[in-house]
Amino acid sequence: MSTERIERELYLPDAAATAALGATLGAHLRAGQALALIGELGAGKTCLARGVAHGLGVDAPEEVASPTYLLVVEHEGPVPMLHVDAYLPDKTRAFLLDGGLGYLDECGGVAVIEWADRLVDLWPAETLEVRLADDGRGGRVARLAGPAGAFGWLAAIGAPARGD
Repeated sequence: MSTERIERELYLPDAAATAALGATLGAHLRAGQALALIGELGAGKTCLARGVAHGLGVDAPEEVASPTYLLVVEHEGPVPMLHVDAYLPDKTRAFLLDGGLGYLDECGGVAVIEWADRLVDLWPAETLEVRLADDGRGGRVARLAGPAGAFGWLAAIGAPARGD
């Protein structure tokens, strides 16, 4: 298996741009892949997840909300979205190790994991990491990275981060 990685950095001026990036990612993601969302509270993880739901074509994407106390919420659609929250990492880890990983595999969907940096050792092989951070000027910077073989399409999306 190749260890070559692809990386992108994109500037997101507002929540609409964050949701649009999510929709673009959702349109490209395939069943069995995962999106690891990393960022501080308020960084836009759930906004991006809602956009992914739009891109995947899930039923009622506007209903996507942070699943903090639910651990995993399945959103049905042509490619289901499994919205996982690792804000409470011990609970999420216990769920995943007690059959949850099998459940995620069997669903045939895309896993979107918020606070994913708390469970790095459990990420599937085809995971696209998205780090969201405030740029200090009212927008966000998204740093995306993943295996090039699975996410080569990443090179063609969006505009690069602004360099001013």
